[in-house]
Amino acid sequence: MYLDIHSHTQHSTVDTLVIRNQYPLTADTTEPFSVGIHPWYIENWELQWETLVPLAKHHNCWAIGECGLDKNIATPLPLQQEIFLKHIHLAETLELPLIIHCVKAYSEIIHLRKITKSKQLWILHGFRKNLKIAQECITHGIALSFGSALTYSPQLQEVFKNIPREYRFFESDDIEISVSKFPIFLTDKFAN
Repeated sequence: MYLDIHSHTQHSTVDTLVIRNQYPLTADTTEPFSVGIHPWYIENWELQWETLVPLAKHHNCWAIGECGLDKNIATPLPLQQEIFLKHIHLAETLELPLIIHCVKAYSEIIHLRKITKSKQLWILHGFRKNLKIAQECITHGIALSFGSALTYSPQLQEVFKNIPREYRFFESDDIEISVSKFPIFLTDKFAN
């Protein structure tokens, strides 16, 4: 069985964690969930934050996020960093993992990991970069989550097989697919 650490399309189950960051949010008391303010949707972040914090304390909230940094959007990076730091602090306070959205901001994410001295698990979702970036993230205690691109990208397959098992996660993200259907994971050639 494989845990789907990041899904926007599935229902939460014992092996699928649904990321909820479309507002307004409500806590489903029977399903695990994660809450965060995505950098694409931070125009009213203070109001979202007021809603998010009580939900993050719910017993079925398993992670904080999706949150992070994205250099491909118009929102100023300093504002994104301010909001991301709030998520980091919340994850630390509640002792929950952090699910991270990162676009062209790997060095900034690593820098924030260093300066905050975070002890909680950080997981970069949708990882599609090279082995050098993967190793740099892992060196700083940041795990990687791989989606369906892993099934067809030789570069990602190389990254996957060259990183420690404890730093690998799987996700369906916004695709209707079960991670247990990723044939690449079921072969011995990627076992450590």
